[in-house]
Amino acid sequence: MPTIKAVFLAAGRGVRMGERGQMTPKGLISLGTQSFLEDAIDTLAMHGITDIRVVTGHLAEHYRELAASRRPSLDLQHNGNFATKGSLQSLMVGLEGLDGPCLVLESDLVFEPRAVAAAIAEPETPALLTSGKTGAGDEVHVWIDDRSGRPCLRDMSKLIDRWHDAPYGELVGLTYLTGEAVARMQEIGPQLIALDPMADYESGVVELAQSQPVIVPRIDDLAWAEVDNEAMLARAAEQVYPRIEAARRKG
Repeated sequence: MPTIKAVFLAAGRGVRMGERGQMTPKGLISLGTQSFLEDAIDTLAMHGITDIRVVTGHLAEHYRELAASRRPSLDLQHNGNFATKGSLQSLMVGLEGLDGPCLVLESDLVFEPRAVAAAIAEPETPALLTSGKTGAGDEVHVWIDDRSGRPCLRDMSKLIDRWHDAPYGELVGLTYLTGEAVARMQEIGPQLIALDPMADYESGVVELAQSQPVIVPRIDDLAWAEVDNEAMLARAAEQVYPRIEAARRKG
């Protein structure tokens, strides 16, 4: 297994979190004894991933305080354009200077250890992790094409009727990039941003899939949640996080 660097996209403004989002970056919201980001870092360590980069933006000082007090090994990289450009710009900041494989993660996630294992299971191939239906709201649907018996990314969208066929799964927010895929993303990212400054990182991954296969592993019963607003936070606390804690204890 190659050495994998984790890249967290944590620059978002958290507008939909309302007052909480104005006070705390989403990656530093807590459900258990520590923040989403710290939970994720500890889960990654279970799989041997300890080199952590965090792309900051909104309330970046909170991440600096975290690094100074509890997580001194964090590699913090600031996206100074977080207010005027989309998450693809954060990904470009996160990939700057990298030439090896990395696992890209959204910072506002809680997830069980199986998510990491599935995302990095085939280290020679880029991968986009999906789950079964969650009913969580604001889902990003993923479509695939069969390539020699393997599900490979075709497209993803919040519009469930974007394609004539049913979505294959829901985007979780963990994406594995090989060294070759990192180099390709470094090429295509600036081109997409020039066309649309607010482009999200998902559009970059879809573009990557046009030039090389991106496999789409799926765990139907994965315990995970994205937190974009207070309702999603409540769902995560009541329905998902207890399952994650049970999975960690079992692991």
